[in-house]
Amino acid sequence: MIVHGSMDRGDAFRRVVDHLEGRPALGYDRRGWGSSRALGGAGVDFQVHVRDLRTALADLDVPPIVLGHSYGALVAMAAAAADPSRVAGIVAVEPPVRWLPWWPADDPWERTVRAAAAEGGPEQATRAILAELLGPASRLHLARAQPADLAADGAALISEMTDPTVDAPSFDPLTFPVPTVVAAGSRSAAHHREVAERLAELLPHGRFAEITGAGHAAHVSHPQELARLVREIDMIDVIEEQHR
Repeated sequence: MIVHGSMDRGDAFRRVVDHLEGRPALGYDRRGWGSSRALGGAGVDFQVHVRDLRTALADLDVPPIVLGHSYGALVAMAAAAADPSRVAGIVAVEPPVRWLPWWPADDPWERTVRAAAAEGGPEQATRAILAELLGPASRLHLARAQPADLAADGAALISEMTDPTVDAPSFDPLTFPVPTVVAAGSRSAAHHREVAERLAELLPHGRFAEITGAGHAAHVSHPQELARLVREIDMIDVIEEQHR
């Protein structure tokens, strides 16, 4: 099961799936993004995304490994904490656990989005955050994008960044019951790396994995490494089952 982050969609993980050696994979576009854009809006907050994932997990016959990226990693961990029997393991890539003390009071990306939105609205917010995420590679993407699509993505981005329910603890790291690899790119923002590493230390069944050379969008730049982490969680499950 794949849960994407903000400014993204499920299809962006297709190269990760290609490296999973025939394992079945299921992903979806969260409300407000991609094919689910029309399902977004003012009433969609973090808890709605968690409920959506819990509903999807309840429909599966076998508990899956959940690969969550950024906001999607936080959704995955909250859903697993609520229904641990429905999740075999988690690979959480740079989850924005904003209630941990290592998360900055003024997140640089949030500051960038606020300033751009104040200057030019949601479309400008999208342009600004893509420049932060992709660097020079964002120019080609932005040149091909329609202004209406950029504005729609910007509106969803602002909604997720300003959602107060994201700031409320949605799981207890010290009692988190699911095997979890918390990953971060070696080139990601310092607070993303630190929060990922500190979170992994708190989890009873957690470990930290650095993805060498990756930035925040590791699923795009380093899909093979993310697939390896999914397989690693799979092996942990097999070993634990053999010792029961």
